[in-house]
Parts: sequence; structure tokens; C-alpha cells
Amino acid sequence: MSLDAGIERALEFLRRSQLPSGEFKVYMSPDLNLERDCVFDSSPFPAALIAYALGFADPAAVADVLDKALRFLLSEMESSGLWRYWTRRHPSRSTIPPDLDDTACASFVLRRHGVPFPPNLKLIFANRNRDGIFYTWVTARWLPPLVPSYWRVVLRQWLHPLKLYYFFKLLEPTRHDVDCVVNANVLFYAGERRETRAVIDYLVAIFRRGEEDRCDGWYSNRFMFYYAVSRNFHVGVAALGEVRDESVARIVAAAKPDGSVGGGVLNTALAACALLYWRGSPPELERAVRFLLDAQRADGSWSRASLYSGPKKLYGWGSEELVTGFCLEALLHYRAACS
Repeated sequence: MSLDAGIERALEFLRRSQLPSGEFKVYMSPDLNLERDCVFDSSPFPAALIAYALGFADPAAVADVLDKALRFLLSEMESSGLWRYWTRRHPSRSTIPPDLDDTACASFVLRRHGVPFPPNLKLIFANRNRDGIFYTWVTARWLPPLVPSYWRVVLRQWLHPLKLYYFFKLLEPTRHDVDCVVNANVLFYAGERRETRAVIDYLVAIFRRGEEDRCDGWYSNRFMFYYAVSRNFHVGVAALGEVRDESVARIVAAAKPDGSVGGGVLNTALAACALLYWRGSPPELERAVRFLLDAQRADGSWSRASLYSGPKKLYGWGSEELVTGFCLEALLHYRAACS
């Protein structure tokens, strides 16, 4: 199959699978391979990731899908300019606090496409520990920052203390969670500046120690780390360039004879994106793209895989739509790089 045909089929699949609200599906399952007991888990996160991928396409070819996704993201935003993982239609939404992963990814794509939303960087910068690293959850801690917007968010949570107890005591997260991919996504939105210098050093140190697959409670896949870090370099975080060559080498070393990287479609797509973001063009990149095209299904999608899982690995989350989004991102970026 040709590159253009693969891209067109993927776009048509996403167009057909997008829900009327603009949302894209993600499934939760106690099976981390997502082969059984999968249930729809309504979230704005897939729309943010897929909307980012669509940003590499011809605007006229994706205007309908992208516009619906952006309007959906805006509809799920809190008045403070933050997002929660679960949507307003999710029955457990009120138990979960806002988080910086959803917020950074949604904010980036809205800003990229010129959609106005409330300024939220001051609130985001207030959600750091004493080392300057971002907490995942926006919630009350001691000592609280003297930032009025932060107080407005956390005081509303204390109106429902039992819900906070349920979320942090009975489920997987903690108030003090610090996750490397989440920090990379915040950096992606906030950019290289004084407030994010500690995050850059933190990400480089993780890479130097070889801890890419155990630095994040939700993303235990090192290829997601490579993807998240490399796209920061792509948008101008030049300081991360010091790990570029070694990152490319580690990705290339994971390539298989069939063209896959790290095993499976999702890892191959993440790896191909990372190589492109690092501006690398080893022979393994072309073979990875060919592997993705050969693995595409008749309906234009790729098979579902778990993109993230909780710290205790009780559940995994993923969908055909999410994997297709990453594959499409790799193909679109590859086509642009070759043109």
C-alpha cells in the first residue's frame, strides 16, 4: 500500500469512529493487552492526542474531524482552564481532580489552532514540588502556593472530602505523584523557560540513568518516554538535544528485522515519531513506516494496544482510535519529511 493511501484510509477511519460529540473512544480493561473485559471510559485525552496528530495533515482534509475534536475539548474544560481525565458524562467524574497531563495536551492543541481559552500557566506553575518538578494532580498539599487560582481549584475539591478520600486512598494515585511523561507533556505546552529548567534537567537525568520505563506511574513504556521527550525538541526545547544521539541509538537498537521497533504497532509508531522529531533518518525509519503500512487493517485502523496503565497495573487503557492516531502522526510526519 502507498503512503498516501494509508494516510487517507486512517483519516477515514477516524472520521467514521469519531463520536457525535467530537470525542474518540478509549477502553479500560483489567487485561493490559486489552483482549477481554474492555469497557468504554469516556475521556477528553484521546481527542487531545488525536487532534495533535491531525495537525500534521492538510487542514482542508481534516477540518471537519479536527473542528469537532477542538470543540469537544473546549466543552470539557473547567472554568480555571484545567481538564480532568473523565468527561462530564462519566459517572465518576466528580471524584477525580484536574491533572496536568490532560491539561497540557488539550491546551497545546487549542493554542496551536488558535482557539482561545483562559490563561492557565500561572496555575500550572503553582503545581510544582520544591525541586521545580510538576505534580500530576492539581489538588491540596502542604505548603500550598499563594496563587489565588490554585486556591479556587482546591477549595472546590474540599467541598466533597469523601470523594477525595475515595480517589486518593482507595484507588491508585497519590497527591504527590510526579511522573516523567506528564512532566514532558507540561514542558511541551509551557516551553523552555525559567519555570521549566528543572524539568529539562529531570528528563535528561532519567535518560542518563536508563530509567525511561520506570519513571512514570502511568506510562511504563520507554517508547512513550522517547516520543514525549523528542517532540519537545521538535517544538524548540533545544536543551534536550544533548540526549538526541543516544536516544536515536536506543530506538534503532530496538528495531527488528520485520521493521517493527520494540515489538508491536504502537511502539513502532511511537519510535518512528521520535526518530522524526529528533530529525533522524536511519534506515530503520523507512522500514518502520513500511511495517506500519503493512499492519494497517482493511478499515484503515490499527489494532488496539494499551497506551497507559495505573501505577499498580490493575487496568490498562487504549483503543484502535488512539493507536491509529499515533500511526497517522508517524505517516503524516514522514511524508512531510520526505517531501
